[in-house]
Amino acid sequence: MAKIIKIAAGLIIAVLIAIVVIIKTTDINQYKPELIGLVEEATGRTLDIAGDLEFGLSLVPTVIVEDVTFSNAKWGSKPEMMSLNKFEVEVSLLPLLSGNIQVNKVILLEPEILLETDKKGMGNWVFTTENKEKKSSGDDDDSTEVPGIIINKVQIENATVTYIDGVTSQKTKVVIDELTIDSDSTDAPLSLMLEFAYNEIPVSVSGRLGSINQLTSNNNYPVDLAIDVADAQLGINGNIKKPMTGQGLDIGIEFTVDSLANLSELAGGELPDFGPIAFKAKLIDGAGAYSLKSLDVKAGNTDLSGDVTVAVLNNKPAITAMLKSNLIDLAELAGEEEQVETEKKQRLFSDDPLLLDALHSINANVSIDSKLIKTASLELAETTVKLSLKDGNLSVKPVSTVVAGGKLAGDIALSSKAKTASLAINLDISGLEPNQLTDLHGKLSGAKTDVNINVTGSGESVSQIMAGLNGKLVVKVGEGQITDSVTGALGADVLAETMSMLNPFSKSSDGTVLNCAVVNFDIKNGLATTEQGIAISTTQMNIIGSGSINLQTEALDIGIKPEAKEGIGISAGQLASLIRIGGTLANPTPTTGVGEALSTGLTVGTAVATGGLSILAQGLLDRSTADADPCATALGQKATTTQQTTAEDETVAGKAVDTVKDAGSAVTDALKSIF
Repeated sequence: MAKIIKIAAGLIIAVLIAIVVIIKTTDINQYKPELIGLVEEATGRTLDIAGDLEFGLSLVPTVIVEDVTFSNAKWGSKPEMMSLNKFEVEVSLLPLLSGNIQVNKVILLEPEILLETDKKGMGNWVFTTENKEKKSSGDDDDSTEVPGIIINKVQIENATVTYIDGVTSQKTKVVIDELTIDSDSTDAPLSLMLEFAYNEIPVSVSGRLGSINQLTSNNNYPVDLAIDVADAQLGINGNIKKPMTGQGLDIGIEFTVDSLANLSELAGGELPDFGPIAFKAKLIDGAGAYSLKSLDVKAGNTDLSGDVTVAVLNNKPAITAMLKSNLIDLAELAGEEEQVETEKKQRLFSDDPLLLDALHSINANVSIDSKLIKTASLELAETTVKLSLKDGNLSVKPVSTVVAGGKLAGDIALSSKAKTASLAINLDISGLEPNQLTDLHGKLSGAKTDVNINVTGSGESVSQIMAGLNGKLVVKVGEGQITDSVTGALGADVLAETMSMLNPFSKSSDGTVLNCAVVNFDIKNGLATTEQGIAISTTQMNIIGSGSINLQTEALDIGIKPEAKEGIGISAGQLASLIRIGGTLANPTPTTGVGEALSTGLTVGTAVATGGLSILAQGLLDRSTADADPCATALGQKATTTQQTTAEDETVAGKAVDTVKDAGSAVTDALKSIF
């Protein structure tokens, strides 16, 4: 038995040696013209083989071709679409006996491949030939059957692939260090290993794909790939029902990166050092739409989940999204670095044209529910926003959230026609607690606040909309405690700053009891006006304000008058006159109106000579006619109680004035004796 095996092995070796000898003594260059002709007939392009065709020194037949070029399309930017230094094909012997060709390995060394499109988007890889299909006019014996070809492994080394977009003229370069595609048969899965550089950025791809037969038959095609690029990882796993047409997607996608800054080179610009970021979703398609199902995004402290669908209807994308979140940290997403303003803004409302074309570019229906949204100064709880955008008309209805303990509800509508936008805002805030606001924490307790904003306007910019604004603004503040000066906390809040300046008790250790406060403006054609619609009432004093804000010029003209209450040792100088607020919304300027002081019948000299006691005397007289409920007056309501001046009250007030004047005279006489 052993002897028979030795004899059989010897015969096999002899046959193999004989085949090798035949191959070595056969000049395959005689087939070069035929090979070139077949390629030109199939593609309409020219194939040039400058080197010789030869067999490699191996027991397995290997054909080696050197110095090969393949011509480009006539409109191409270069004459050659492809050139390569060396091309090797390794063929199995046994399948040749049955008339099939099994290629064990194809190796391309240093190929340079140019892929490009013309200005109409036609690719140079689309081949056209002038040869028309010829009908057979002879015997069937003249036809030749094309043998089956199986390629098990393709290997490309040191390749350069350049892609030029003829429409945008954008150029992309990919350098492939190594590409290996391996399969046992046409029915077996393909394994893939790819190492390349995209615009000098290293990329690694590995995984498994469906078989060649599944691809060519356009049948259910599995995909399982892992991609590493710039310290980011991308996983793609799933199936494509029709791979040749890219339809029937059911693909899971996972993406992670430690920081966006790692992707700066890939993005072609500097990205912030923000992360980590994790993205997970399932991509599916159907009825002209692509959907991200079971979306799960984590970016820093922010999380987002839900479904997003993008459909193309009438050449306009339509986005539908239903999203939920536990936390959206807008402060973190915007960047926590403090931005230092080099110069103060001269205007609050921008006159830059609104980008209304964007409203017409897409349609959208988006719903967002978030348990908590953080901004640099606010926290919004239990937020619901439903946004609808159709044919340039944007509607945000409803808007609902809890801000600083108060419930905000309302709607916003923005419609655009040509270059003009029409805006309508209706927002109500009830029960807002100022102490929960960052700038007022520890400054003001209680003082629950209600706000109503109901305005409409139109224009090509924010400044134009404000210049023609119509509507109403009402702010109502309830009882509370002013525990510290609010001037520093609200430097841009003119009313709070003025109140702090007028109120001599705002810095006292006990603070000041706030009875109520109101801001009530009517807005017509860009002019916000109020007649005694600004009111602040404390246990020591009332403050009444009237005036206007020109929303077109942003100019302020508001007068605020203090009224002292009885039984207090007030700093009289602070109650000398009306306080006028001028300047602009961007740069308000509270100033004392000297003219108003003189109109009280007092002279500056008298005020100085009496140490301000004469001013206090005038203040005592003013008190007798003060509004008992300035907040009700500001709201246009009839005060529930009014102060009636009786003869007895007038007598008491008169005696008080006389006493103060006598004291003032004594002070004056003392000053005269000294000087």
